[in-house]
Amino acid sequence: MTIIYTCNHCHTEVGRIAHENLDLSKIGWNVLSEEERMKFLTYTPDQSLTVKTICESCQLILDQNPHYHELDFFIQ
Repeated sequence: MTIIYTCNHCHTEVGRIAHENLDLSKIGWNVLSEEERMKFLTYTPDQSLTVKTICESCQLILDQNPHYHELDFFIQ
């Protein structure tokens, strides 16, 4: 299984973990609610898992512009 971390805002790939027998409970994903799993995790047809996260650039933009938190999308 490959886990791909992607920025929820700019869609940049933040990181990638490739492992044959990855145990998701060992990295704490077993504590996520079903709603959180549906919101942040997406399984793809090629058996990888995409995790929505935030990259450093988008976090910096949000830190500098707190009113952007009110918007659904702040990157054009």
